[in-house]
Amino acid sequence: MPHRIPSLLFWSAVVSVLLITAPGHAQFRVASWNVARLNGDPTAIQDVFEAIAADDTPGYATAPHLYVFQEVRGEVVNDLGNLIDAAHPGFDYVRATFTTSTSEDGSGGAQALFYRSDRVTEVTFGHRDINTGAGRRTDRWQLRLVGYQFDLYVYSSHLKAGFSDTELRESGAETLRDDADGLPAGTHVIYIGDYNFYSNTEPGYQVLTAPGGSQAVDPLGTDNWTGASNAWKHTQSPRQSSGDGLVGGGMDDRFDQHLTTAGLQDGAGLSLLSYRALGNDGDHWDESINAGNNTYFPGQLARSNALADDLFDASDHIPVVVDYQFPSLVSTFLSDDQGTVIEGAAVSVQVLVANGAPGEVVDACPVYVEGISGIFGDDTIFDAARLPSFETVNLSLDTTTPGDVIGTVRVQGLGEDAGGALYEVSTNAVVLGHARPSFSGTALQTSVDLALAYAVTDGAVQLDLPLHNFGYSSLQAALDFTSVEGLVPGVFVTGTPIGSITGTPKDLQLTIDPAVLGVGVFDLQLQIQLSDQDLPGAIGHQLDLGLEIVVEGDASRPGDLNGDGRVDGEDLALLLGAWNTSTYDLDGDDIVSGSDLAIVLGDWGD
Repeated sequence: MPHRIPSLLFWSAVVSVLLITAPGHAQFRVASWNVARLNGDPTAIQDVFEAIAADDTPGYATAPHLYVFQEVRGEVVNDLGNLIDAAHPGFDYVRATFTTSTSEDGSGGAQALFYRSDRVTEVTFGHRDINTGAGRRTDRWQLRLVGYQFDLYVYSSHLKAGFSDTELRESGAETLRDDADGLPAGTHVIYIGDYNFYSNTEPGYQVLTAPGGSQAVDPLGTDNWTGASNAWKHTQSPRQSSGDGLVGGGMDDRFDQHLTTAGLQDGAGLSLLSYRALGNDGDHWDESINAGNNTYFPGQLARSNALADDLFDASDHIPVVVDYQFPSLVSTFLSDDQGTVIEGAAVSVQVLVANGAPGEVVDACPVYVEGISGIFGDDTIFDAARLPSFETVNLSLDTTTPGDVIGTVRVQGLGEDAGGALYEVSTNAVVLGHARPSFSGTALQTSVDLALAYAVTDGAVQLDLPLHNFGYSSLQAALDFTSVEGLVPGVFVTGTPIGSITGTPKDLQLTIDPAVLGVGVFDLQLQIQLSDQDLPGAIGHQLDLGLEIVVEGDASRPGDLNGDGRVDGEDLALLLGAWNTSTYDLDGDDIVSGSDLAIVLGDWGD
């Protein structure tokens, strides 16, 4: 099922990711180590923990997200946790489910796992304590990276030591594989342990790496790892001679290994980046790791030698440190409110997406974004930007129908192991219908014709025209007055609606001045221009007003045809221009003729 989370929570999650993306999260680091029952020097052990976190040979340093240990007796597991905490005061390490017994302690000790709680949680019901023979037990932990939805299974083993005990190791490996092969196909599995395999031909190693459901893949390949040419792979023993409760023998065995299922080495999602035996410079085959100079850190001799001395004093094994890239982690943000718009508006809904994976080394972040309700359109981002940058996906709000719109967008991470890969985020908008201008409040009337008659001596007359927004409701745009077109001298606007027209009409005031118009008949077609209120999707509207204005002359001086208060050449020109018509018929015989001319000449003068 999709994870439906309010949009603002996504923003909070984004801020959290921004705050935790720091050097401590450069990549996902797993360190494994046989700590030899904690018989080594505690100060040296703590120093090694600090060196693991500071190890920048792969390019970035980071405090381990997982510590996996072998040979941990019940009586020292708390001491081990205290040393981790002392080495990494800025992080909270939690001990995963820990089991041991008298027999297991007597066989060297149990397995222990500590995880950084800021990045990892344990699914406790997934823990298994598996009998792998000779009093040895393998622990299986089910883990989950914070913010992600896939599970990671980690097995830690300590198989029977001894060159002649190959059958016991093989049996233990078979039991281990039987359990792992029972996990769902494609499950990510990390196999860690002091396997005590002397070579790549050992049956136990062959069992682990055999084809099958949870086949172990060796990051270093399955070729021979023995001899001086493979010295850089060896993990036991960092001391030539035994002493202080630690076993000697020199650096000549690859007992400690870190193997994974194939999906953790495919370059996508959570995927292995680098593998190394901490402090092993490859130049100390079959001798103590601190014999002469150590060059593990290139160009840093003193640092390398100090680490070699700590490894010599800490245990009879050296840690294996493996770094992984973080899977992509989709972060998304969508504003909760798209505001108020008008139907038919082209409204872009901006969906922000980013790769919020907490580290410097992370997988690419392909994302598919689609509108599924109230929003339409889709797009694919092939590699979303890393926070704090964002990619913007523009979708479109559905504005076809007035009303409240709840728009839903689906954001799906397409990357391997992309945690929380499917989100649905929502936004709100209000869509208004267009305004409906009308001369009437009871019917939609977009045109009207008026016939008006005045005497030229009447003086200016005001005409009030009520403008309605017909059928107005809260889901209809308000109406704004713009202008009047088609005016002539003598007809002009003296008052316009103040503010928008909603449920109450507002007057448009015209003034008609007959004296300016003059005597005559005037047919005007006025266009009253209006528009929706200023919102996305606003359109213009028009009301049509037809005016027939008849202006009659002064009855006491009928010869004053143009109404200017005197009879002169202009009036004579008007009369002669209307000769043999009825336009300026002054004597009532329906034709302009000599008798009408006589009236004009009789009125001549001021």
